[in-house]
Amino acid sequence: MKWTRREIVATTPAWLLPVCLGARPVLGQGASFQEHTPASERAIRRGIDWLLKAQHRDGWCGVDIGTTPDIGCTSMAGLAFLSQGNTPIEGPRSRELRQMVAFLLKTVEAMPSDDITGAQQTQLQNKIGRHAHSFFAALLLSQVLGEGWEVEPVQAALRRVVAAIVAAQTPDGHWGQQSWAPTLGTVMGWVALRAAHFVGLRVGNSPDATARHLARQMSTSLGPQGGSWMHTLYKNATGVRVLYSLGQEDEPIARQAFKDVLKLVSSDNTAFSQAGGEEFLAFHLITETMLQKGGPDWQSWFPVIRDKIIAVQNADGSWSGAHCITSRTFCTAAALLVLSAPNRYLPISQP
Repeated sequence: MKWTRREIVATTPAWLLPVCLGARPVLGQGASFQEHTPASERAIRRGIDWLLKAQHRDGWCGVDIGTTPDIGCTSMAGLAFLSQGNTPIEGPRSRELRQMVAFLLKTVEAMPSDDITGAQQTQLQNKIGRHAHSFFAALLLSQVLGEGWEVEPVQAALRRVVAAIVAAQTPDGHWGQQSWAPTLGTVMGWVALRAAHFVGLRVGNSPDATARHLARQMSTSLGPQGGSWMHTLYKNATGVRVLYSLGQEDEPIARQAFKDVLKLVSSDNTAFSQAGGEEFLAFHLITETMLQKGGPDWQSWFPVIRDKIIAVQNADGSWSGAHCITSRTFCTAAALLVLSAPNRYLPISQP
């Protein structure tokens, strides 16, 4: 009898998943380390329980419990459910995930031509960029495509959102510089387009144009250069994510970026106690990259980020932002994506 990957995830304790799924052993100083711990498993359960409270009966989530629909927060929550092995037809949270996908499909049907929403000045737009909601929606749709939902509706919706993202891209490869952290928005646009490409959509050379734009910026802006710890984290998260995906992880600039951000998160708790949604998103980007790389870098990164994120979980099971993106829904979903990364279940988590 041949078991599917999903059946393995559904029936295997979290700490055994890396072995059962054939992940490369993570070694350092001659010893392996435990990716999931009782504390992280408890934190994940509490975080998922909080997200369930934040979800409306119509499928969407707002920035917090009892708020109005937010496309980006709904998409991030959906990704968190997917990272636990749920699909729209399987898993303990299949119904909730199915409702989220249905909400997105309905939203895409009514979307303007240039973006998934006509809303302006949302938390995500102010901090990540005008098209932030399209980026996160495209990412969720790409990850859920073929996971039990009828393919054509999801594919059609993803194609429409991707077309809007591509059309909004500047000739230089980015999506504008008006937000507080535009580079973080640009890398999310790049991640969304790459994810869409990997599930078979034509995205042209848009991801390559973005990668070139980011690489040019990295050559002069990576590393601590007197800016705030926040900007250091964003710059290095972007640099690590893109350079590693381009196969340039051994370039001096890439190694320095990872070294700087690891020093930042290891030296004290400021990046956690004062984190906003941007920081939680940056943690997720780096974690996904180190997960795929494995080896000593993964061992150096994950225990630190795992335990420090657990330490700032709220008493009610959520995580909240101290500035900028304060949304408990967004921060909780991003924290869960970090803690659940060792499941290696999202398509974007797999090399």
